[in-house]
Order: sequence, then C-alpha cells, then structure tokens
Amino acid sequence: MFALTDDRIDQLKEALIALAADQCLGVSVPFFTADEIAVLTDMAEALPMRRATDRVSHKGVVVHQDFDICFPAPREGHLEVICQMLEDGLNTANGRLETPVFSEPLYLNDRAIQRYPKGSKGIGVHRDGLRYRQIVIIITLAGKSRLCLCDDRNGNGAVALNDHPGQLVLLSAPGFANRDGDHGRPLHFVDQVDGGRLSIGLRQEFA
Repeated sequence: MFALTDDRIDQLKEALIALAADQCLGVSVPFFTADEIAVLTDMAEALPMRRATDRVSHKGVVVHQDFDICFPAPREGHLEVICQMLEDGLNTANGRLETPVFSEPLYLNDRAIQRYPKGSKGIGVHRDGLRYRQIVIIITLAGKSRLCLCDDRNGNGAVALNDHPGQLVLLSAPGFANRDGDHGRPLHFVDQVDGGRLSIGLRQEFA
C-alpha cells in the first residue's frame, strides 16, 4: 500500500508534462487504490475539525466557505506516508523531465483536511494564496461534488476536473514551469456537494 512504483512515477511525470502545457492549470489522474482511499478516509475522519470561517475577504473579494477543517493537519501516520510518497514521486518525476517544472524540491509543509457536510454550498471562486508555490495537490476521499476551474470571479467558463475518490488532482501554483502571479494559479471552486465531501489539500508554502 502506498508503494512508489515505476508506473506511479511515470504517471506523475505525464501529469507534470500535461500541467506544463500552455493554458493548462489543472490535471486529474487515476492514482490511488480503493484500499488506500479507505485508509486515508479513516485517518481523516479521526482528526479533530473546526468550523471554517463562513466568509473570507481579500482586497474586497469575498469568498464563502461551507466546511469544517483540520488545519494544520499533523504530518504523522498515514498523512506522513502519503506526503512522503508524493514528494518523492513528484521530485523524481521532475528530475526525469527534459525541462524541470520545479525550481527546488517539493516539500508539502501545508496540509489541510476539509469536510463538507451534506447540502454544503462548497467554497466560492478563489485562487490559492501567492504564498503557495509550485503545485497544489487535492485528494478527494469521500462524497460527490464538483471541482471546477473557471475564467473569472463569476464562475464563467467553468470546467470540471475529475476529483472522484482515487483521483490525484494537481493544480498549478506560482513557480511551476516558471509561471508567476495570477498566471500560475487557477480560479476554482467547489459546488454541487451531494452527500458531503471529504478531501485532503497539500501545498508548499514559501516563507
């Protein structure tokens, strides 16, 4: 379980190549087994959660949030295992690219687990903060919902990524493939939460 095989490294390499293509800011690949998702779900459900702030505002932009969160999620147990596997896999895959997309080794020092209740409004259109660099990882463990990239704050041009349990979602962040500022971080949102949603978010925060 959670073995970093050559096949998985190849999957990660192809995902990085796809994400580095022009105009691509998010990709999704089948990656985790059902047993792995079950173990991660048990881990996540055992962690203490708090209610997220209902609305957050930055420079006049207000984003609604309708979920509980464990942050920072402790890097121990199976969360440590998954962080280490993804770091090793993505860094190895990056080293096999003709043109590397990471400027320095990936280290997942920002970890959040989010639980959206049944009937949740999700999270509004937003970009992840500029302090998050290189890549953002999203792993949905349970539930059914819609994760979309979009063109503007009104959600126009929404394109859904497959974030069903078992998928590995990678989003671009500043510093990935020499991208910077807003050009490197997609507008995205979660809605249509049906029966709840449980997910892990992993990021690299630069000081």
